[in-house]
This record gives sequence, structure tokens and C-alpha cells, in this order.
Amino acid sequence: KIYFMANNKKVASLLEKKRLISKEIENLQNMCKHKNKVIKSTKEYEASSNFVIRRICEDCNKIVGIPTQQEIFDFLDDTR
Repeated sequence: KIYFMANNKKVASLLEKKRLISKEIENLQNMCKHKNKVIKSTKEYEASSNFVIRRICEDCNKIVGIPTQQEIFDFLDDTR
């Protein structure tokens, strides 16, 4: 039982660190000017196993838009 309580505290501590890191990333992304954009395949959201093609800022890694159909075709051609 003591091991379980120690494990539970460790998980709680790690989840709090993850929350703080996520908040810091969000703040950095919100301050970014998003000047260097590329088309990339990325996870739909953090816990997703689905990948989508999006316009991504290379500097902060934030999704900043959805590419046009032609941009998607060009991206898929380049990945072959």
C-alpha cells in the first residue's frame, strides 16, 4: 500500500509538471509571429493517433492553418 501511495504522488507530480510545460508552450506559441510556415503531417491533437495535414509554424510548432487542396496534393506528391 505504501508503494501505491508513493506511485500516486509521483503521477500527480508528473501531471502537474506536464500541465506547467503545456502552459509554457502555449504562452510561447501565442507570442510567436508565425513567420515560417510549412505544410506538415501532424497529430490531430496531442493524444490522437490520427494524423492530419496542416500549416504549421516552424518556429513554435503551432498549427496555424489548413492548407488548400492544391497544397495538400503538392505535399503528398513530395512525400512519395
